[in-house]
Amino acid sequence: MRNLSVLFLLLGGILAACSPMDEPPSGGDRRRPDTGAGSGTFPVHDTPAPPPATPDTVLYLSAVRFPDDYDWQRDSAYGSVPFELILYRDEVPVLTLAWDAEACFSPDPDRHHLIGGHLYTERMCGGQTRVGRDGEELFRFDGREFLVGLLPDGNNVYTLSRKTSGSGFSYRKNGIVLMESGSGTPFGDLSDPSYAPTGALYRDGGALVFCYRDGAEICGVRDGKPDLLARQAPGRTFPDCKLRDGQEHLLQADLPGFHLQDGRLWIHPAGDIVTGYFTADRPWGFSGWMAMPDDTFPRLLCRKEATIYYSPEGTFAVEADAEGGVRWYGPGGSGASEVPARFFCPTCATVSGGRLVLALTPLDTAFPPHVLWGTQRREIPVNGYISALAVELSPPPAN
Repeated sequence: MRNLSVLFLLLGGILAACSPMDEPPSGGDRRRPDTGAGSGTFPVHDTPAPPPATPDTVLYLSAVRFPDDYDWQRDSAYGSVPFELILYRDEVPVLTLAWDAEACFSPDPDRHHLIGGHLYTERMCGGQTRVGRDGEELFRFDGREFLVGLLPDGNNVYTLSRKTSGSGFSYRKNGIVLMESGSGTPFGDLSDPSYAPTGALYRDGGALVFCYRDGAEICGVRDGKPDLLARQAPGRTFPDCKLRDGQEHLLQADLPGFHLQDGRLWIHPAGDIVTGYFTADRPWGFSGWMAMPDDTFPRLLCRKEATIYYSPEGTFAVEADAEGGVRWYGPGGSGASEVPARFFCPTCATVSGGRLVLALTPLDTAFPPHVLWGTQRREIPVNGYISALAVELSPPPAN
């Protein structure tokens, strides 16, 4: 077993079905440049000039748009009403995908992935899983699986997927299986901020890597070759495991006085960062983080369970409740949504330049979905919702 970096912390203990729109009305060309106007019953919107952006950054958004006369929040006709999936670059729509029966995408926000300026999608239907990029199907394979990792590499696309029922995973290149496990479970997924943007599958140097748990065994995989990293002793748990710089980083459950739920590792040159929900021998806990090995106690972000976003410039937490209350916390204090809103998934937020970038969709359709970036508010005029966002430090090269 190679060098092992172990952080001692105490830990206790959507899968997607086939898109409900399997038999929709026939659509036209799904992939076309967007001029800011919809088609058919979709409204025409004037696209305002985007506000000044931070130099060398590009904001990408994906959004689902329904016809203006459809109340998508009441969901009364879900499955029979067409929709459009839109890719925005700095609030300007650059691609609109009109849904039809052969589409490689669904309206599910968990199936929209923004990587390198492209919109990758997945859809399970008819006993198969389809994977696409910018509306064009890349490949499909038999079985109903959901992606936990997706890594583009030139003309190739590597994926790591889990079955919708039971355990097991598949590691593929362009849809062709490179490695399979009938019982393993990968660490991480495409909605986990600590694994962004490519999810459980990522690079360590020149190698494609991921880690998984199989019973008591913790394994790492480099370019398709598995290696045993550790064995869990009875009563001990590893909530997270990552490979960086040829070394294994394991988050282990063993610090007296604290219990960590949903623990995550963020690998940083100065020392690993641990985030999660901390509890002790009391009925309450808090979301917080620790900088290892310096911190003796976790640093509080908020009292409730929240999604945590770490960056060297600042660490933030976002919490949301079923009634539409959304609050966020960071180095500059806290904030809250002005109206009840939905925070659809962890990929609807990120940190850029020490500021939280957050996408919210109000429950009242009189208010449009919008992005909060520091003190800026950027509205997206659609009858629908923002499904994901990403900030690129510079425009990605054309593939």
